[in-house]
Amino acid sequence: MISKNKKPTLKWMIAVLALTLVVGCSSLSNPLNNGQNSKGSLTSSPLTGTTTPNSPSSSPDSNSIVYKNTEYGFTFTLPKNWKGYSIVNTLWEGLAVGSQQSGQKVVETGPIISIRDPKWTTQTPRQDIPIMVFTLDQWNSLQKEVFHIGAAPIGPSELGRNNTYVLALPARYNFAFLEGYKDVETILESKPLQTQTTQLNPDATKSLILNMMTFAQQGKVINSDYAAKTTNIEDVEKVWGKADKTDYVASAGRYATYTSHNVVFGINKGDQLFEVRSYDSRLKGITISKAQEVLGTPAYNSKTNGQEIIGYTAGSEFKIEMIFPQATKDNPNPVMDHYNVLYPQGTVNNMADDPGRQW
Repeated sequence: MISKNKKPTLKWMIAVLALTLVVGCSSLSNPLNNGQNSKGSLTSSPLTGTTTPNSPSSSPDSNSIVYKNTEYGFTFTLPKNWKGYSIVNTLWEGLAVGSQQSGQKVVETGPIISIRDPKWTTQTPRQDIPIMVFTLDQWNSLQKEVFHIGAAPIGPSELGRNNTYVLALPARYNFAFLEGYKDVETILESKPLQTQTTQLNPDATKSLILNMMTFAQQGKVINSDYAAKTTNIEDVEKVWGKADKTDYVASAGRYATYTSHNVVFGINKGDQLFEVRSYDSRLKGITISKAQEVLGTPAYNSKTNGQEIIGYTAGSEFKIEMIFPQATKDNPNPVMDHYNVLYPQGTVNNMADDPGRQW
């Protein structure tokens, strides 16, 4: 039997329990919200100077938020105090070389996606984070000085790339020293941009394959300036440091792996690079049928150890080999795993009467 002086206590306990259940249920109603801006997903605007809401953001790190752009295949990590940021869409213009800023011919153009500090106001503008988007062809043309952007003596600096686009920071983007420019510098130092493979359109795929062939004729792969024949491994180590690992293959030579650069170098006894191998993420957009459609019937075709290797002559001194998983019933048109540019003459060993390899 419960005494009278305990009844109020029981009622109070029941009330607390009920309130706890209500609060607990409400906190589970949206487990992915995490208190972040959940306005509509990013929409691409054809107009310059327009502002679009940021995409839904999420991050396993409670001290950061992530802007995600699915159109161009990248994410950008921001500090938590940038919650409520907005996106401003403008355009960059590529100008014909040899003419001045005013009145010169625009030969290329593309989007600039600026991430805007939520504290930005018309009265007190703050430093944006501008991200220029280039196709692979546009970026290669810019590097070859086919066109230039603005009056700065230096060009945009690459932030990252995927199989379709190069994302870059404009030269002198913070030249006005707006409020918050140091905050932006700190954000950029953390390498906040990450890329994802995008679905290549046919023209972009063709351009990438043709670029691979163009670089191969110089002894290079698309993601490294170190060429077979003309480069020694010491040249690489001066800039990239020692390889993550070096393997010895008796029938070939040493192979030095640089994991963060997605590159492997074949090295002969004279420390000369005889092979450069690329594992660039953009290769995942190239199927074996598309490679042969663009480059024609391969001069070399081998199926071994679950792989199919097709090869083409690249100029008078180099060969390019593309490595795919062997086709199966479930995967009749596999995508490229990696490719390499070979300098056959660099594999010759006259001392051992070894004619070297051709493929």
